Amino acid sequence: MSEERLRQYVEQQELVLNVTRRIAGNVGLDEMIPHILHSADRALRADGVRLLLTEPGVRWRAFATGERAGVMAQADARLLAYVTGHGEAELSRVAGDGPLLDELGVSSELACLIALPLVAHQTQHGILWLGFQQPHAFGSADRVFLSILAGQVAIAIANARSFEAARKRREWLSAILASTPDPVLVVDREMCLQLVNPAALELVAALSEESIGQPLDQVVGAEDLVQLLHDFGNGDAHNLEYAAENGYTYSPSISDVRTESGEMAGWVLVLRNITHFKRLNDNMSEFLSTVSHDMRSPLTFMKGYLDMLGMVGELNEKQDGFVDKIAIGVVQMSDMVEKILDAGKIDPVAGTYELSREPSDIVQMFNDVMSRLAEPAAKQGLELTGTISGAVPILNVDQALLTSAFTNLVENAVKYTPEGGHIEVTLNVQDNNLVLRVTDDGYGISAENQKKLFQRNVRVHRKEWKRVKGSGLGLFIVKNVAQRHGGDAWVKSKEGEGSTFTIVIPLAGENMVVAETAAETPE
Repeated sequence: MSEERLRQYVEQQELVLNVTRRIAGNVGLDEMIPHILHSADRALRADGVRLLLTEPGVRWRAFATGERAGVMAQADARLLAYVTGHGEAELSRVAGDGPLLDELGVSSELACLIALPLVAHQTQHGILWLGFQQPHAFGSADRVFLSILAGQVAIAIANARSFEAARKRREWLSAILASTPDPVLVVDREMCLQLVNPAALELVAALSEESIGQPLDQVVGAEDLVQLLHDFGNGDAHNLEYAAENGYTYSPSISDVRTESGEMAGWVLVLRNITHFKRLNDNMSEFLSTVSHDMRSPLTFMKGYLDMLGMVGELNEKQDGFVDKIAIGVVQMSDMVEKILDAGKIDPVAGTYELSREPSDIVQMFNDVMSRLAEPAAKQGLELTGTISGAVPILNVDQALLTSAFTNLVENAVKYTPEGGHIEVTLNVQDNNLVLRVTDDGYGISAENQKKLFQRNVRVHRKEWKRVKGSGLGLFIVKNVAQRHGGDAWVKSKEGEGSTFTIVIPLAGENMVVAETAAETPE
């Protein structure tokens, strides 16, 4: 190697080292790129060096150095497209590439050029290209130097963009967390605090920015929050409420934090302030309960005096008709009051009622329901049959609520089955479950209506059912009573062929009666 080539090689290595140090020093792109261009120009004695940095939303940003860099700009667009499609380009008029150079828009003053794509993390960020007025022979050392330089530039650009994107995400996240009134805490897998928002700092007075990195259970006043996270990890975090010392009630929401590879990194705890909604709900529940209870007394009086009307004198046919209509209205009002009370008690969101379990004879319950509804079914010309298959055990259930559920299910069939229809009610034990099925041959229910049938205050509208009075609470009660006992309720129906409603109660857990046996003490 000649002394000149050796000196140039040493100079190139020094320039590469200098660029590497600048990249390691996190120097900004706008400061670093001109230095890189100057290094390339100096190392290869180019007449012009250009770097095109592609950016979203714009064609590119151009950086340049050298006497002919301005003239070279006319070739930027075509050369960028060419390198993007073909990769690294080394073109020389001496080698017969003149037509291609002219096609790319390269000035006729340039005898040759070399262009390299700036690729990092499988993404092209632009190109680096050098132009020469005189033919230039690129040695292997030159190519290695340019390859290293282009690679370092690409990595620097990718890192700078990643850093900028991360900074913007942090700024957005900080703005979002600062603006939300809900306390937010983020902990890692070791339950060490990693992030809190201003609302969380207000909620727990002992929290501060200095708490970041500390175990949450060591922060004074955060013991209940630690318990919430533990409950979530144990699967016991459903329908929890958090009553804070500030007098507010919060609904906790806990989500996993995972890395891009899916590895568990920690948890996010969000406490939604539901104090206002809880007060509204309590007020509504209290209002409904008060009104419903207060309506019971006058309805009872009305029913009693209606029953005694015949005792004060014989009624004519017209008066009997009026009395019957009033009696029907009283029954409907009483039924609605009972359903409003039951629905309020077992509402999965608003209800606070705890099941009053007691050993209950399900067979007797079934027979009582069938007996009560036999007369209404006969009045409508319906054939109501009931069947009990196999041995049905005594269960530890809320007898009043389960009776209400059974009644609503059979009563619905009686109400909505057309005259002359048949209703079959069966009770049996299947797969360790108590199963009650009510099958009718009525009009059936569309698939769309089946989706919302068990929701509160939902009634299916059909011209044949206009005469039927109802509150839309019966099936809501049925499903929630079943679910409160660990079971469920559903419907299978086809329009024009009738419906089958099913309620299932598992024969397990609290539903089972535990026989108490006293051990005899030997004398």
